[in-house]
Amino acid sequence: MMRSSAAVFALITALIPIEASALSCTPHDPAATFQRIHAAPEIYIGVVGTLVFDEERLPSTDWEHQETTPPETLLSARLTGHSLSIEGFETPFDQHITLKIQCAGPWCASAVSGEQYLGFLQSGDDGYSLTIGPCGGDAFSEPTGATLETVRQCFAGGACVPGME
Repeated sequence: MMRSSAAVFALITALIPIEASALSCTPHDPAATFQRIHAAPEIYIGVVGTLVFDEERLPSTDWEHQETTPPETLLSARLTGHSLSIEGFETPFDQHITLKIQCAGPWCASAVSGEQYLGFLQSGDDGYSLTIGPCGGDAFSEPTGATLETVRQCFAGGACVPGME
C-alpha cells in the first residue's frame, strides 16, 4: 500500500502545471549588472531616460498553452535621456533602439512605455538594444538618485559593490 501511495503522489506531483511553480530570481542589482556587462566582450553604454514603445506588442502567456510563449520578443523603441560618462549621466541621448523582452518559460519580462529607465544598452551593427528579462536583465525602472550614483561610481572606477546602494 505504501508503494502505491508513493507512486500516486509522484504521478500527481508530475502533473502539477508549471504555473504552480514560481520563478526564483536573485535580487536585481545595478552594481552587479554593471560588473557583468563590464566583463562582457560586447560593448555596452549606460543610459537613463524615457523609454517609449508599443505596449500592445509585449508578450503575454496563454496559460493553457504555455509552450507557445516566445523566448524573446523584439520591439522597436525610443530611448531619450542621457548617457553615462565619468561626470555622470550628462551626454544627451535620443535613439531608436531594439527592446528585447525575454521570457523564461511562461514568465515574461514587462516594461512600461513612457517610464524612466536606467538601461545598459548593447551596441551592435544594427544599433543599440536593451534586454529586459523576467528577473530584471539590463534595465532598472524609475532609478533613484542613489542607483544612478552607484552606476556612476562603478563607471569611474570607484566602489562598485552589489547590494551597497
